[in-house]
Amino acid sequence: MQADTVTRNPLRHGGRAFHLPDFPAIRPEHVMPALEELLQAYRDGVERRIAPCEQPDWSIVEAEIEWSDALDRAWSPVSHLKAVVDSEELRKAYNEGLQKLTEHANWRQHHKGIYRAYRALRESPAFAVLDPAQRRIIELELRDFHLEGVDLDEEDQRSYHELVMRLSELGSQFAENMLDATNAWSLQLESAERLRGLPEAELNLLAGIAGENGRQGWMVDLGEPGFNAVMTHAEDRDLRREVYTAYVTRASDQGPNAGRWDNAPLIAEMLALKYRLARLLGFANWVEYALSRRMAETPEEVQQFLFDLAGKARPSAQSQFAELVAYARREGAELPLQAWDIAYWSERHRQAELRLSDEQLKPYFPLARMLDAQQHIASALFGVRLVPDQTVRTWHPDVRFFWLEDEDGSRFAGIYMDLYARKGKRNGAWMDVCRSRRRIGGEIQWPVAYLNCNFAPPVGEQPSLLTHHDLQTLFHEFGHCMHHLLTEIDWPQVNGINNVEWDAVELPSQLFENWCWSEEILSTYARHYQTDEPLPRDLMQRLLRSHRFQKALFLVRQLEYAICDLRLHLEYDPDHPADPQALLREIRAQVAVVPVPEWNRFLNSFVHIFGGGYSAGYYSYLWAEELAADAWGRFREEGVLSAHAGRALRREILAVGSSRPAIDSFVAFRGRPPQAEPLLESYGLL
Repeated sequence: MQADTVTRNPLRHGGRAFHLPDFPAIRPEHVMPALEELLQAYRDGVERRIAPCEQPDWSIVEAEIEWSDALDRAWSPVSHLKAVVDSEELRKAYNEGLQKLTEHANWRQHHKGIYRAYRALRESPAFAVLDPAQRRIIELELRDFHLEGVDLDEEDQRSYHELVMRLSELGSQFAENMLDATNAWSLQLESAERLRGLPEAELNLLAGIAGENGRQGWMVDLGEPGFNAVMTHAEDRDLRREVYTAYVTRASDQGPNAGRWDNAPLIAEMLALKYRLARLLGFANWVEYALSRRMAETPEEVQQFLFDLAGKARPSAQSQFAELVAYARREGAELPLQAWDIAYWSERHRQAELRLSDEQLKPYFPLARMLDAQQHIASALFGVRLVPDQTVRTWHPDVRFFWLEDEDGSRFAGIYMDLYARKGKRNGAWMDVCRSRRRIGGEIQWPVAYLNCNFAPPVGEQPSLLTHHDLQTLFHEFGHCMHHLLTEIDWPQVNGINNVEWDAVELPSQLFENWCWSEEILSTYARHYQTDEPLPRDLMQRLLRSHRFQKALFLVRQLEYAICDLRLHLEYDPDHPADPQALLREIRAQVAVVPVPEWNRFLNSFVHIFGGGYSAGYYSYLWAEELAADAWGRFREEGVLSAHAGRALRREILAVGSSRPAIDSFVAFRGRPPQAEPLLESYGLL
């Protein structure tokens, strides 16, 4: 049986180069045999070709690229499937594989033979004749060897290995606890009485959730679409509180599932282990260690950036919240407003001030037309078109696949789009890598990306309709995809999004959100899904005015998260570790303006920093937003669909990946270093 499983294993040899993964054929039992074979091949190759090499040349790097790419081709579909069709069997295989890969990464980064070979290549005459991207790879590899402890003695290397392995386990467990806690709660409603205020589309959504779970009536769950529907529209304040409570206490010691899947002990352990790891490598704290791979250079620089923004934003946010409270009072709201009231009254206030609501707009934003708009922008700016291919095998019937073709019709990349919410799929929206561009002999392996969202699916005859916020999410993730797919660098270590500084990697995604606010795009593509009538001009103008509505409130919330992330990792004291919840409450008192209950356990679901790659890096969103606001200025100057500016963006930022520092790419595109004023202007703070 084992031999048969391995023989037919679609992950074996990393799948086939130049071929897409055969998702329907992948089974949990395929994971470990494929990984073990590939990991052994990698290790054998290192000991045979690299470790004994006395006069290394570029061929040692190419050999590692081949072994590493085979691993990536095998692991990427496994990691992706866990995120979109999670199951106990797949989760078990994933965690076992993740442990093996973490062990391998630790082995590789502490391998003296590989390190000596790269260092010898850097010091040899052969280094000078390499192209800039190749030299950058060598420099980054040597940097990472040092940052990951190659210089440590044997005992410290063992400690490093144990710390990295445990942090990997904890991060995976944190995310799994969140998913389990999210899936564990739902509210079944036999009558729509408690759902007064919900528009028909949202009622249909909740009826669809009930149907998917084999129930009659309506069901509220903790997926983003259902949660947002209730918090934004439900008149029943008790219902809003019940749903809010379940949502903000997930994986904690509070709420309806208190004590189950509690992430608090994991947070405490991760903070301690990150501190120990940073100290082991010679850094004062985890923030200093994290910034060694970032565009920002020091903790003080990040603190100054965040506190300057907070100082400018908080007075405006206080004013906006006072306006909201005054409006709610006039409308007879029960005061004081609580956290579960904010989205509801904000939507009512927005409707009153702007005569604008999501329900007015959604009929004009059918998903299919928004995808057309997205593709039109890509064509105008970059000269590329997306061609659907229904023959590609995917993991779910709703998934669509597109090839990217250049102006001459040549195919060069691919993209999967998995856009609807469903059970077993991770919350939120994200882009990930399926394949990286790589030259193999005389051919190019095309880059392929995953674009994942959690939009409300079609219900009956009604197509998937997006809020304008949904549209921004779609364009944001598409920007990430363009960064990966439009690369012209043949080396995976420095192409696409790979190795781009973490606080610059959001530049293309943040930039792409601006086209959601373009009159030119909206007037062409925002059309009613039933009548095909364009978005009325007065409605469009109200939408554009909404761009700054309560925007300072949003900004201070992001600053609250970013400052908390920074301080948790910067101020950690192993002798007197602070209570993370108490620190967050202190920061809220300084920055926030909206009331938050003491039992809110946001940190327990802060997957970005505890289950993802953003620890000591949540500030990156705002840092990159400053870059994006400034970059957008060029399109405002030359035209939002300017081919000249678009080709420059493709050439100077998207195509080059991390083959040069992000600041150099920005200056090449903008003609000068970034400025803060465009970001402040976008928030109405000038």
